[in-house]
Amino acid sequence: MIGLLKKDLFILRRVYMKNFFLVLALYTALGVALKMTSFFNLMSWMYGFYVISLFSVDNACHWDFYAATLPVSRKAVVTAKFLLLGLCVAAGQIYSLVMAPVACLLVGVPVLESIWTSLLVTLVLVIYFAVMLPLTYAFGPEKARSAMLLALVVVGGGIFAAASLGDAGGLLTAMFGWMETSLVPGIGVLAGAAAAVCLVCWLASCRIYEKKEF
Repeated sequence: MIGLLKKDLFILRRVYMKNFFLVLALYTALGVALKMTSFFNLMSWMYGFYVISLFSVDNACHWDFYAATLPVSRKAVVTAKFLLLGLCVAAGQIYSLVMAPVACLLVGVPVLESIWTSLLVTLVLVIYFAVMLPLTYAFGPEKARSAMLLALVVVGGGIFAAASLGDAGGLLTAMFGWMETSLVPGIGVLAGAAAAVCLVCWLASCRIYEKKEF
């Protein structure tokens, strides 16, 4: 398992290291210059996509064919990707926490509020990328990205359309409005949902990958 993680981390360092620091500097500069603290919460999004991009590198190098000859289980190969995703998203979360005092100085957002916001964003991204992984194993990174983008458009459009209707908008407020005044329970519920989605998606990914022929 450690060897599989080292392999992916080595590729990230060789292929994406310059981009890693460029995105870090760019988002920090934009957040400070434009006083838009949302940039500080987007690093988990960017770093999560590095993991998805690794699938393209693996395909180009025929990694799966080679991995099938190694004394490691296919479940371990899948688990390593999930662990790497967790590490990358956690790195983005750490950056958000570090930048919370900066957000307070720039626009007066309380540090605690920035921390809660970053946690909520990170948990949503964990769910997003967890769902994306089995799609990537099944259809490849390009089709998985397209499918998730289409899903976001459909879900976002549905929520916007529902919110524009009086009764539906009231229903959405009743379902999710409580989270605004109950952040800790809300984060707890979202964390539980994220853990459940990760487990289901990990099991699905293992099943898909074990059935593949290389």
